[in-house]
Amino acid sequence: MAYHDRYSEKGSGPAVVFSHGTLMDATMFAPQLDHLAERGYRALAYNSRVLTGAPAPHTLGDLVEDCRALLDDLGIGRCVLAGMSVGGFMALEFALAYPERLQGLILIAATSQAYTAEERAAYHGRFDDLDVDGMVPRDFAEWVAPFCFGETTLARNRPLVDHWIERWATTVPARAVLFQGRSWIDKEDITARLASVDVPALVVHGEEDVPLPIARALPMADALPDATLARVAQAGHSVNLEAPQAVNAAIAAFLGRLDLS
Repeated sequence: MAYHDRYSEKGSGPAVVFSHGTLMDATMFAPQLDHLAERGYRALAYNSRVLTGAPAPHTLGDLVEDCRALLDDLGIGRCVLAGMSVGGFMALEFALAYPERLQGLILIAATSQAYTAEERAAYHGRFDDLDVDGMVPRDFAEWVAPFCFGETTLARNRPLVDHWIERWATTVPARAVLFQGRSWIDKEDITARLASVDVPALVVHGEEDVPLPIARALPMADALPDATLARVAQAGHSVNLEAPQAVNAAIAAFLGRLDLS
């Protein structure tokens, strides 16, 4: 697998590009890259700007432009774009801004809705604690883990949870997460605009997702003209890591019905 600070990729063929969620990085899609490369796809996951340079304030629109620039740099004219959480928020905005660049959308643990005023206030209050030098404080990493993983994973796959807690506390700059959060906390509700998205979409959501219960994904799935919903049992917000076999099967089935010539 080719790996760079900016992205990792495996395989050749039609391009499937993955964008990660807050706190995470491109390695979160290793199970998907391996699976898709074996099936004749060029599977690529890239790191958000906050992990490849000095963390700085940015918007979802900035993340859209980062994705477009990466596709340009890699000579990818059209792709299936997959995003998890904030990566999914970005992917929806990308579909509205650059529809000609997409052959399909995969939306993992995402929503087109806005957060409530109460949610925004709570997120701002907690994320503002990350305006500090150094890596993510361990108490924050331990606090956020039950939001990132479902109750089944917390009980049955503690090594996965502990791996990411350790990663956040030792390799992820605190302000990177602060600015990641600020890019989506106040995002707008774009559900009404999704009728113009003219590519097939796969909506993947864990039934144990705490920060975005599956009910928050249903209006998005309903508003997209051609969407398939994959509900994943016993998995939370990091559904593609918690239940990789189920997610890989759903993605492979979705890609199999697309015309990617």
